[in-house]
Amino acid sequence: MKLRGSSRILALSSLTLGGCLDPTAGGDDASATAATTTLGTTDSPGTAAPTSDPPTPTTTTTGTTTSPTSTGEPTTTDGTTGDLPPEPPDLWCPDGPQGGCAAQPDAPLEAGAAVLSIVPNCWEKWVDVDMDNEWKPQDDMLLDCGCDQKCPGDPGYTKPDAGEGDGELQPLFMAGFGHDRPAYGVRDAAHGLVGAGDGLWARAVAFRQGESTLAIVAIDTVGYFNNDVEAIREMLPEQDIDLDYLIVHATHNHEGPDTMGLWGEDLFTSGYTPEYRQQVRETIVEAIVGSFKDMREVGSMRVGEVDVSTYHPKGMANLLRDSRDPWIADETISAAHLLDTEGMPIATLVNYGCHPETLADDNYLVTSDFVHALRRTVETGSEWQTAEGKPGLGGPAIYINGAVGGMMTTLGVNVENPDGETYQASSFEKADSVGQMLGEMALDAVAMGEEITGPALRFAAKRFRAGVRNTNFKLFFDQKVLEREVFNADMPGKEEIETEMALVELGPIQLLTVPGELLPELAIGGYDGSHVNADGVPLIKPDNVNPPDLEAAPKGPYLEDRMGLTYRWIIGLGNDELGYIIPEYDFQLAETMPWINEAEGNHYEETNSLGPDMAGLVDQFADLLIHWSKQ
Repeated sequence: MKLRGSSRILALSSLTLGGCLDPTAGGDDASATAATTTLGTTDSPGTAAPTSDPPTPTTTTTGTTTSPTSTGEPTTTDGTTGDLPPEPPDLWCPDGPQGGCAAQPDAPLEAGAAVLSIVPNCWEKWVDVDMDNEWKPQDDMLLDCGCDQKCPGDPGYTKPDAGEGDGELQPLFMAGFGHDRPAYGVRDAAHGLVGAGDGLWARAVAFRQGESTLAIVAIDTVGYFNNDVEAIREMLPEQDIDLDYLIVHATHNHEGPDTMGLWGEDLFTSGYTPEYRQQVRETIVEAIVGSFKDMREVGSMRVGEVDVSTYHPKGMANLLRDSRDPWIADETISAAHLLDTEGMPIATLVNYGCHPETLADDNYLVTSDFVHALRRTVETGSEWQTAEGKPGLGGPAIYINGAVGGMMTTLGVNVENPDGETYQASSFEKADSVGQMLGEMALDAVAMGEEITGPALRFAAKRFRAGVRNTNFKLFFDQKVLEREVFNADMPGKEEIETEMALVELGPIQLLTVPGELLPELAIGGYDGSHVNADGVPLIKPDNVNPPDLEAAPKGPYLEDRMGLTYRWIIGLGNDELGYIIPEYDFQLAETMPWINEAEGNHYEETNSLGPDMAGLVDQFADLLIHWSKQ
């Protein structure tokens, strides 16, 4: 095994955009620039929000740790430097300037979890009569049963409801690929290997230590904008929830409803309805409330990680591919399993980076893609046709997607499962195979992990502004297709939006939120070929007519090299989805109609990014938070 690493809520309420942003593309990529940026307040394209007084230096229990860099050379990170950061986070616990989370050194860690469905309450199904994977009213059958999907004669039918019998489809537009992709149902046990229990979920885990409280909610959506997160923060005090900080993470699922506005009936019609927006917000709040009601003292915490590439002769190529040169994939899957003092499971957190888009754009059944089978395996065990499965751990599993840009995808991958069956075309069998194999690896990570005694909870967050260089984004903001506050909107070339990043320490785990789809090389390096780990796969495709100049690539240390604890998790699409975060050295736009046309080679991601500055901003504010963590 290879180790790498209330007023308090409203204090962060003023930020806000999103990732797989090309509604016509069959997949997506994100990347980032690991360019070194001087910390402190910056002018556009990125400006830090006003800050409070600096923190008083304290000594953590982290000590000095040594970890391998992406080039294999050891580096030392000292968690007790005593240096003040150039500017502090906006919020931190314990003992943050916002108050309410005073340090209690002997307080035990508590945790609770809750899981609720976010399948839309109101939409209508249809039957693809001509089986062409396209809704055509003249050729297909509308099940015109209204919001509740119950027609006269159906069990539980009482009376007509909204939209019933009007001859018009009330669509659930699916996100991630093209426009006008209305779902015709929800995946069930009749499809794939382990279809029972699939759907869309809000999975919350809450932590409390003394007065410090944190909630992480993972939702099976393509993305979730920061303004929705802010709205949820404003709703929590009404529920009498004393929460210091909230992270809402979208798993980047491409087989569920539009939650950003980009995948409606056409280019300028949002697929994110006000009713569903409110439903998701309310469900997330309810899940947070449920996780606090489930709060129990943590009696045991096991943490571990395994190398995915060691499980099959093809290495990483059995489960994903990188569609953009250079081929760099984070081969680590990590897990943390929490039990209460009576030995009952509280939750299992799993971290890995890949797009949940295995079903591709021909699928019209709502599903959480491979994430469903992964979580099911961790919870209740795997089930194969002939191979022996593994027992699960019980309790809810919460999947946290990592650095998915580049992109990390299952599309086009020839997957072989333990039964010896292979799947290359998009199918539920393929998604279930990927998910169950990853779930078994997460179980191994726990089994081979280490027992953590007395885990401590710390976290900090920082708001900042990011420049909007993409003219398509500016148009979508202006047309309200993407609902986002734009600063300096009347100053061409100076437009900005606000977002945030956070750093969480949970025992030996350090979790860094990134507001979009980060290319893995920005987190782990690998420009030297050290993170290919796929049989027969070159670092650069020989037929690439415009290959990246790796001599110009950043030399490191990379994000995870600079993080200070043993286990280093990226929370991609954390509290925002700002599109692809691309290394500046390889950020290329087409000469004609940039932001629409792609430059030669692998440069789709640029058309769906805020601009070339985003990676430097992520580096800058990650360093600020990492510096804080070492005080």
